[in-house]
Amino acid sequence: MKTITLQVPDEVYEACLHMAQKYGRSAEEWVMEFLLKHAPGSLQRSDDEQRKAARERLRPYAGAQSLGYPTGVDNESIDADLASEYERDS
Repeated sequence: MKTITLQVPDEVYEACLHMAQKYGRSAEEWVMEFLLKHAPGSLQRSDDEQRKAARERLRPYAGAQSLGYPTGVDNESIDADLASEYERDS
């Protein structure tokens, strides 16, 4: 791995910081991702690599919860569960 040091105008630096904060990255990470995404030819990440990276970023938010009984996606059972919970809270 090599290091590149760049001097950029203040406006470019501020834009990089803004985008990095928006995506929860450091400025260096965001610039690297941007370059990899927009680099020509062999440096560009494949769709599979992009999907894998996106999955890894989402993984901490994934999960499942067991209610102790099977559930369905029909609105009647969902409405009944909600009504039961609202009655219990009041």
